[in-house]
Amino acid sequence: MQQSWCSVVRLDEQNKSIGLWILGSICIFFGALFAGSVEPDVLGATPQGVIITYIIAFVLILVGGMFWIAVATGE
Repeated sequence: MQQSWCSVVRLDEQNKSIGLWILGSICIFFGALFAGSVEPDVLGATPQGVIITYIIAFVLILVGGMFWIAVATGE
């Protein structure tokens, strides 16, 4: 008898929480990495590129925070 992939892999609440917590950590890590490594005075860095990098970093930190809040509230 053949089983589908969905029935073989069952995510219980603990594994789901750990996965969301790790995803949130990765998002916050990359957001902080981008925000910390931006140097506007480097040759070739345009103001638009710096602003876009800061926006991407901010969004990544917000998304990571949303993952952590989802774990904390048990959603």
